Amino acid sequence: MKTYKKLYQQLYSWNNLEQAYEKAQRHKTGTPAVQEFEKHWQLNLCALMKELRNKTYKPQPLRKFILRDPKTRTICVSEFRDRIVHHALINILQPIFEPRFIHDSYASRKHKGTLPAIKRFDQFLKKVTKNGRLIYTARNANQVQGYALKADIKHYFDTVDHNILLNIIAKRIKDQKVLWLAKVILDNYNSGIPGKGMPLGNWTSQFFANIYLNELDQYIKHKLKAKYYIRYVDDFVILHQNKTILADYKAKIKTFLQTLQLELHPEKCKTIPLRRGITFLGYRIFYKHKLVRQLNIRKILKRLKEMLELYKQDHITAEDILETLHGWNAYAKHANTHELRTTLTQTTQKQLNTRTNPKKPNFLAHCHSSLYKTPIQFYPKKTK
Repeated sequence: MKTYKKLYQQLYSWNNLEQAYEKAQRHKTGTPAVQEFEKHWQLNLCALMKELRNKTYKPQPLRKFILRDPKTRTICVSEFRDRIVHHALINILQPIFEPRFIHDSYASRKHKGTLPAIKRFDQFLKKVTKNGRLIYTARNANQVQGYALKADIKHYFDTVDHNILLNIIAKRIKDQKVLWLAKVILDNYNSGIPGKGMPLGNWTSQFFANIYLNELDQYIKHKLKAKYYIRYVDDFVILHQNKTILADYKAKIKTFLQTLQLELHPEKCKTIPLRRGITFLGYRIFYKHKLVRQLNIRKILKRLKEMLELYKQDHITAEDILETLHGWNAYAKHANTHELRTTLTQTTQKQLNTRTNPKKPNFLAHCHSSLYKTPIQFYPKKTK
């Protein structure tokens, strides 16, 4: 196993800190914290370099806010200078660990993401079903053979063990100063359990999450020899023709996760026939088509209603609303949603055009009325 030493001097070098600064401010140049740092950015980077070199660096307390979308999550935001340090650390670690990640890990990686993961799922679906081979009693073209083990890790970010994570990193990284910095960043978050957890919202958390669960990826791919496995953060799926084999995989994965002090979510770990459709990364995927989850439709309706109210009060512009709508349409177009997207776009445009009309219809009521008049069934009944 190749190991790496003498990395820390490279970590706090001017070139690396400048690259980290550029990455940290990307798409955030209008925020007050970034603008304040930018006034004397060279002096600020020099101060940061000195703190890292002398190992006197100490991150600021995390700022927290609650996000309900619809699950309640605590999102943590690091100060801008600390985000520079996060990027500086990952600039050093990423080239070492990235080549060791499996191909089918899709979160927080270049050229990956939700849509490539969905496309890969489609490829696996065709292979497992042998290009859509149907069950004996099939009543439509979606009732294909095969099963999916759908699972995620219970309270993943709050249960990552710091010592286990640092030991995994230390297998490759033999520079104690780099490990010191990683520990400083981890210790800046308080999950309520000493030595446990990572904050949602930090770039380091996303990267460390992949390092930690790469252990699971390697086990599933090389020990269990599961061919059709996809993971996105702590959400993963394995496809197979045989339900019994998936049950065996589940038992063995449950045992293996104990070595990482993790456990499968008991309510979200299920073996599901492919004919019923598999809910994965915001879609419900059938062999012949995809649907957007009902929850995501409700969320965009609620979000647009809130934004239209802000628009009425002159707090945001029409462009802000249309940008949100276009972003959602870009996601939804990968499912069978033509009528849905058309209705949302037309209704939103009408609301924008009649914003000063006190008699304009209720946005949510109008959308629901329009949607349910369409002949397309967005929320089909489960097939047996």
